Amino acid sequence: MLRILTLNLQHGQPGAGAGDGSASAGSLARADIRDPHTARAVLAALAEQLAELAPDIVALQEVDLHQPRSGRLDQVAVLAEFLGWEHHRFAATYAGPIAGLRRRPLRSALESPADDILGPARALTGAKPAGFGNALLSRHRVGAWRIQRLGRGPATVVRRGDNPLDPRSYRLFTATARNLLVAAIEPGAVPGVGAMTVGAAHLATRREIASAQLAAAWSALTTLPGPHVLAGDLNLRAEHLAALGVARPVGEGPTYPASGPVHRIDHVLTDPWPTDANGLPLATAQAAGAPAWVGPERPLLRAVGGGARSLVVSDHACTWVDLEPVAG
Repeated sequence: MLRILTLNLQHGQPGAGAGDGSASAGSLARADIRDPHTARAVLAALAEQLAELAPDIVALQEVDLHQPRSGRLDQVAVLAEFLGWEHHRFAATYAGPIAGLRRRPLRSALESPADDILGPARALTGAKPAGFGNALLSRHRVGAWRIQRLGRGPATVVRRGDNPLDPRSYRLFTATARNLLVAAIEPGAVPGVGAMTVGAAHLATRREIASAQLAAAWSALTTLPGPHVLAGDLNLRAEHLAALGVARPVGEGPTYPASGPVHRIDHVLTDPWPTDANGLPLATAQAAGAPAWVGPERPLLRAVGGGARSLVVSDHACTWVDLEPVAG
């Protein structure tokens, strides 16, 4: 069995679960994470909650790297340290501070000043590369990482003033760039499964843009060895996701807002079942019509458990799914 968990981290901001008394989170409801020590304490509490849920792979969205608002921490590295996991990767959707000039990274890892076009200038002032994006952490060995840019939606102009002729009455909002971070999990993570591919993504808030980004993300993911899993904040409700017919959603439970979830917009997707001539799902992965990559060591996956829970951080609840192979 493999447990996949996804969470919109919301840059580690304490959320609805910060006062629920679990782990060490009860005293962190109003924590100011601009302080590095406080920010680490919040991530330590989050790591304790994650350890209680015992995931094998964690997909994170809205992750900060060296941002003042979150204590200038490398949030992924700190979480991996607390979890004791070796395999993790951050992929910036943009480089630069939250408040300031945002730009496309030259390399999404932002591991060195050269990964950001303004990185060398920032380094002269002692500033580390900064950014914002997605992350994956894995208990199991990752053989390779891949990044796929998903683009951004169009800018939006919103009128805030009363005078339609006054240019100051309008404000321009640019869309955030999006990407897909992919981990190739080496064989042996799940008994009976060879290599598998797991992706993490955070899609646009506008449904039509999110739908196009989802199609692009799934298309890119399925060019790699299967089985395939895509997890993240897709900004699509369950009914909208089902109508698109992209992949197969697994898991259940609302995830937003964390204070009283009513909608499931954070999802885990995997390969669709093959169907017969009548469009009905075939019982096993080895039946006729299965994708070419399906075989004894690369089966389809089925959900055997899962849930959702608000944690110490975020305005989203996390959600997880337990997957096991089904192979003929």
